[in-house]
Amino acid sequence: MIIRFILFGMLGIVAMVLITAVKSSVVNRRLELTGEASLVHFPLFGIIALIYPIIAIHIGFLPWYGRGVVYMLAFYIVQYLVGLLLTKIGICPWRYSKGSFQGLIRIADAPVWYAAGLLVEWIYPYVRMTANAITYGQ
Repeated sequence: MIIRFILFGMLGIVAMVLITAVKSSVVNRRLELTGEASLVHFPLFGIIALIYPIIAIHIGFLPWYGRGVVYMLAFYIVQYLVGLLLTKIGICPWRYSKGSFQGLIRIADAPVWYAAGLLVEWIYPYVRMTANAITYGQ
């Protein structure tokens, strides 16, 4: 499980850097890709390895669009709770203003979290296979 945690943490950081780089490039109208992420995001993305299997077992009967909604809500709940904890200890790397709830989650992120949940569903078997190969040397 620790290998899956590390793999999801790394995938999340890479995704965050790519997304912020593309966003920065579009907003600034430059071909430069300058993305960013915080090390605090690593465990936030790593948590997916722990939470996804629990959720997936219970919602497997739903159609893809229903599962996407559940994943999106799960991402929002985790982001809010982790953001609340990180804010209390003074190291939260995000603080939203417009269209946010207490500066910790944004409604504008709904499509991203929806798609990310379905992407995790697709990627998880590969992460599990890779983690097994690393663990058992296959």
